[in-house]
Amino acid sequence: MDSSFLTQYGQDLDESFRAYLEDIVPFIVLFESQKSEFPIELQNEIRAMYAHLARAAIAETPEQAQRNVYKIKSHTKRALLDCYKYSCLISYDNYTDFFKRYEGVDLSYLDQGRFLPEVQTHFNRAKAAHCAAKSAETSNITEGQLFELYQDAYNQFASLDEKLRSVEEDAAYLQHKATRKDQLAKVSFAVGIVGTVVGIIGLIVALL
Repeated sequence: MDSSFLTQYGQDLDESFRAYLEDIVPFIVLFESQKSEFPIELQNEIRAMYAHLARAAIAETPEQAQRNVYKIKSHTKRALLDCYKYSCLISYDNYTDFFKRYEGVDLSYLDQGRFLPEVQTHFNRAKAAHCAAKSAETSNITEGQLFELYQDAYNQFASLDEKLRSVEEDAAYLQHKATRKDQLAKVSFAVGIVGTVVGIIGLIVALL
């Protein structure tokens, strides 16, 4: 067994390793921190990457090494594709959770009134891109074309996430103000009721 010829694929391997470390690993950290999950589809692709790396390293012929190196590249791209897919779902949930979190808060003041129409536009655009990518999975497009569609959907949702993060602090402040205003209103109402009751009691006492 002589795998010395594997060195000729050093650039291809470097590209796959770089994609794993710089692109895929940050997604894994994100998924585990936000959802405490490591998607099984992604795990399978990563396992396949390193299985083919092992096969390439112990290949007995240049052809075997080449075939496995190409499969490493393919599984690396599929792993990144799975990252894009799962990230879109997380971003969708983030959007839904944001508006649940601030339900009842008047968000029309955010970003000088621009936030609500802009974030709705962002969401509609991202959702349309994601739907287009999902629909394309059952068509006859190439893997590269599908990758580009999901990459576009991911970029759209990433822009949406950034928009939500940019107003999070201001939205929390508006929620605090609204809660405090509601509490003051309840206190004022209670004080008013007490005052009315006291007045009625005083009137009754005066008439006795």
